[in-house]
Order: sequence, then structure tokens, then C-alpha cells
Amino acid sequence: MRSFFTCNRLHFTLIIFLFSVCFSTSRCGDLEVLLKLKSSMIGPKGSGMDDWKPYLSPAAHCSFSGISCDQDSRVISLNVSHTPLFGFISPEIGLLNKLVSLTLAADSLTGMLPMEMANLTSLKVLNVSNNVFYGNFPGEITLRMTQLEILDTYNNNFSGPLPTELVNLKNLKILCLGGNYFSGPIPDSYSEIQSLEFLGLNGNSLTGKIPARLGRLKNLRKLFVGYYNAFEGGIPEELGSLSSLQRLDMANCNLTGEIPKSLGLLKNLEALFLHINQLTGNIPSELSDLVNLKMLDFSVNKLTGEIPESFSQLTNISLINLFKNKLSGGIPAFIGDLPNIKVFQIWENNFTSELPKNLGQNGKLEVLDVTSNQLTGPIPRDLCKGGKLKMLVLMDNFFSGPIPEELGACKSLVKVRIQKNLFNGTIPAGIFNLPLVQIIEVSNNNFSGELPSNISGDSLGILDLSNNKITGKIPPSIGNLKSLQTLFLGRNSFQGEIPSEIFDIDALSKINITSNNFSGEIPTSISRCTSLSSIDFSQNSLSGEIPEDIGSLKILSTLNLAHNRLIGHIPNEICSMTSLVILNLSYNSFVGRIPSGGQCFLFKDSSFTGNPNLCTPSIVSCPAMLDPLQDSGQTRGKFCSPVFVVAVVALATVLLLVPSRSQTCHECEGSVGIIHLEKTTLELTDVNCSLIPGSREFQENTSKLS
Repeated sequence: MRSFFTCNRLHFTLIIFLFSVCFSTSRCGDLEVLLKLKSSMIGPKGSGMDDWKPYLSPAAHCSFSGISCDQDSRVISLNVSHTPLFGFISPEIGLLNKLVSLTLAADSLTGMLPMEMANLTSLKVLNVSNNVFYGNFPGEITLRMTQLEILDTYNNNFSGPLPTELVNLKNLKILCLGGNYFSGPIPDSYSEIQSLEFLGLNGNSLTGKIPARLGRLKNLRKLFVGYYNAFEGGIPEELGSLSSLQRLDMANCNLTGEIPKSLGLLKNLEALFLHINQLTGNIPSELSDLVNLKMLDFSVNKLTGEIPESFSQLTNISLINLFKNKLSGGIPAFIGDLPNIKVFQIWENNFTSELPKNLGQNGKLEVLDVTSNQLTGPIPRDLCKGGKLKMLVLMDNFFSGPIPEELGACKSLVKVRIQKNLFNGTIPAGIFNLPLVQIIEVSNNNFSGELPSNISGDSLGILDLSNNKITGKIPPSIGNLKSLQTLFLGRNSFQGEIPSEIFDIDALSKINITSNNFSGEIPTSISRCTSLSSIDFSQNSLSGEIPEDIGSLKILSTLNLAHNRLIGHIPNEICSMTSLVILNLSYNSFVGRIPSGGQCFLFKDSSFTGNPNLCTPSIVSCPAMLDPLQDSGQTRGKFCSPVFVVAVVALATVLLLVPSRSQTCHECEGSVGIIHLEKTTLELTDVNCSLIPGSREFQENTSKLS
């Protein structure tokens, strides 16, 4: 490694010598340097910088995109961002020694930062964020950048310890080293960079304790130390001394202990993010002194106790996230009085009582999620008073009463998830016609009534009404839901036929209508809905046959038609459906031989049980199966049973021994043979006419009987 850097330094010295000669003889300048930079950064797959071309004019480069020059045509600003370059920074970058601002952001550049950048002693801005630079960050290149104010290396692949050389940068205001693979502790010496206003160390692999000395950074406005770091211990109380702090983000970095009361001293704090840690204890009431606080997120911790009543003083707060803790008690009434509250999420706690009746009256509420608590009472009527409510998530509680009609007119709604409660009444018709709604989940309640005749939600992707008491028919207008992917209507009291329009929905993937009173046949249009992956029509009164084109559903993995009145043969095409892994055709009236081979090899006998006229592939001789009667699935096949055949043969034999006035055998016409024996007429509906007198089968049977 030492020899590598020695070589680099010799190479750099040679470049400096050659270019100093070039500049002294006025035969070249920054134009040539920029063209060499372009050739190294463009990479084998890169593009862009198309106007960076050689010109005779010595100042032509000053008109290049992303380039600014001073009065001597020296480059003072180089900004090439969001361009797919895929190359690396060549050592020639050090020849642009008048650069004040260097920004090479989001370009997919790779390699290591060249040591020659140490010659950029006039730099105030160095931004190489969102690239693929790797290796240790060469802190020594900054030693002579005494004017540097911004150093941004965010989202690269830098590794190793955090550079301590930065302590000498007395004018540094923004230091962003986040989104890399830096490891080890945060240097205590960073507390000496008194000019710092922004410190971003988030998204690394840092360990150790958060230095208490960071509380000395009196000018610090934003501190980011969370996400993927794994610190030891808790939040230093000394951070309460950061009087200028506006944003403190310490999320997801393994913090333990209690939230320091000293954080209540941060009078200028606007955002406090401590989520996804292992913090314990109560929420300090002293935090109510954060009068400028707009966002508070303590979610996914182990906090206990109640929401402090003193939080009513947080009149500027717009976001409160307390979900996935162990909080309890009622939801304070003042939550509904907060004039700026937009997001209120407290799911997976132990809250009781009712939602504040005035919640939403500020006209700004956008997100309400109280899932998995023990809340009771009705839905407040004014949740969408301002027409901004996007997410209404109340599932897994004990709410009761109807859905307020006002929510049926809430055109801003995107998600309605209120399943597993005690709601009743009729679902407002407007819910099914909201222009932006993507999810409607109201299952496991006591809703009744019928669906509206008009359904037209253009964005609706999931509709789950299962396990309620909804009646009536599915309106054909359900075919208007062009974005629908999941339709769950099971365990209700729907009736009538399945509208064929459902299967005109190109996006439909899952449909479940089990345990209803649907009748009629399975629409043949189902074979056109090739996006289907799961079908459950079980426990209804469906009749007719399985559509023969069912095999066109190439991605179908589940088909459940059990407990219906389906008839006919099981289509052989099912065996060619390679995606089908679950099949249940039990308890119907299918006839004939169970298909074998292909995918059918996977299905157990239980998939076909309860069909008395089905033959398994192992049976050599399967009784002839007659066409099923349409009016009754229970009577089909009785005229072709062995008992009936024997009875007919016996009767015919006896009558043949008696002299008759007329004995005529009409030849088989189609599938019906008529035997005239005296005044007795028998119709044998046998497709093979195998027992017509005079046939070989007839003679064999009569001989056996005699």
C-alpha cells in the first residue's frame, strides 16, 4: 500500500511539472485539463458532456456546460451532476487550482479520490455525493483546503474510520459523510469544528457511544446519526445544550435507556426522530416546551405510560408517530384541538376509550392509523372536513356504529382499512366511487345492505368485503374497476349469478366469493382473465360445467370450486396448467374419469372427494356416464347404473318368453333406443346403445340371467 501511494505521488509530481511547462509557454490551459477529465470520467458506458470539445479559442471552455470562469478564463466552478459518466476522476483535476466549487454528484463515478485534489486549495464546496467512490476517504487532501465550507460525500462506498483531518477546517459548515460504510466511533474531536451547522453521519456502520462533547457544537442546526449505525448506550443529556438545533435524527441506531428530559431545552427544535430503537420509560412531559416542534416520531420502541397532557402546548406539531410501543390510557381530547395535526399514528399500543370527537376539525388531517388497540365508539364525523384525508386505518379494535356518510364524499381518500371491528349499517355508496381510493378493506364487521348499482373507482386495487352480512347481487358495474387486483366477497349473503363483467378486468389476480348464495354457471369469460392467480368459488350453488378454456389461465395457482352443484366432466386441460398447485373440486356432481398426468399428478384424492360418479385413473373399467340432467344434480346417472341395467335385462328376458302380439326393436337413433314389449315401453338413454335387443351385449347379459 505504501509503494502504491509513493508511485502515485511520483506520477502526480510528473504531471505537475509537465503542465507547469505547458502553462508557462501559453500553449495550453484549463481547456486541455477539462478535455482530459472528460475522457476519464465518460467511461465505457457513459454519455453527456457533449459540448466539451476542443476549440482554438483559449477561453472556449468557459462556455462548456457546468463550467464557470473568472476574468482570466480560469475555471472556478465545475458542476457535472446527474449524468451517466461511469468513469473516474483523473489526477489532472489538481491542475484546476483556481476551483472554488467542485460538484460531481449522481454521476456513477467510481474509483478512489485522487491525492492530487490536495492542490485545490481555493475550494469552498466539494460535493461528490451519490457516486460509487470507494476506499478510505483521503482526509489529507483537505489539510490545505482552509476555505472549505461544504464537504458532501453522501451515498458512496467509502469505508474505514471517519477522517479526523477535518478538524482543521475552521470554516466547515456542512459535513455530510452519511450513506457510506464508515466504521468505528465518532471522533470526539469533531466537537472542535465549531463552525458546523450540519453534521450527517447517518447510514454507516458506526459503533461506540455517541460523544457527549457533541453538545459543544453551538452552531449546529441539524444532526443526523441514525440508520444502520449501532451505538452503545443512550442519548447524551449534553445534547440538550445544542441551542440552535432544529432537527435531531437518531433513528434506528440501537439506542437504549430513557429519553433525556434535557431535550426539552431545544427551543428551536422542529423535528425529533428517535424511532426504531430500544428506548424505555415514559415520554417526558418536559418535551412540551418544544414550542416549535412540528414532527415527533418515537415509534417502534419500548415506551410506556400515557401521552402527556402537557403536549397540548405543541400547537405547531403536524406529525405524531407513537406506533409499536407499550403506551396505554385514553387518547387525550386535545389531540383533536391541535390546529396543525396532519399525521397521527399510534397503532399497536394499548390505548383505550374513544377517538376525540373533534378529530379532523382543523381541516388538515391526512393520515389516521390506530390499528391494534382497544379503542371503542364511533368514527368521528369530521375526519375529512378539510378534504385532505388520505389514509383511514382503524382495523383490529372495537369501534362500532356506521361509517359516516361524510366519508363517502371524501375524494382525497386513498386507503380505507377498517376490518376487524364491530361496525354495522350500510356502507356509504360514495365509498365505491372515490377517484383516488386504492384499498377498501371492511371485512369482519357487521355491515349489511346491498352494494350500490353504480361502482366506478378508477384506482381501486383491493376490495375486501368478506365476513359481513351484505346481501343482494354483484352489480355489473363492478367491471368498471379497471385497476382491481383483489376481490374478496366471501362469507356474506350475496345471491344471483356471477356477472361476466368481472372477468373483463385485465388486472384481476385474486377472487374469493366463498360461502354465499351465488347460483348459475361459471361465466365463460373467466378464461379471458389471464391475470388470475387464485379463484375460490366454494360453498355456493353454482351449476353447469367448468368452462373448457380454463386451461388458458396460465398463472392460476389456486382453484377451489368445492361444495357447489357443478356437473359434467373435469376438463383435461387442468393437467396442463403447470402453475396450479391447489385444486379442490370436492362435493359436486362431476362424472367420468379424473384426469391424470401432468400437473394432475400432484393432486390428492381429497381434491375430488364427494363426487360419487367420478372414477379414479386406477380403475380399469369406469361405468358409462350419461349426460347429466340439468334440473337436478342428484338424479343424473341413475338410468345407467348397473342395478338398473340388470333389472331391465331381467324384465326383457321374462317378457320374451311370453308370446306377444308385437315385438319390435327399433334401431338405435342417436342415443335413444326404444323397446316395444307388449304394451310396455322403456326408454334407454344410453349413448352406446349397448343393451338394445339383438346386440352382443344384450345376448351376453340374457344368457347370464338364464
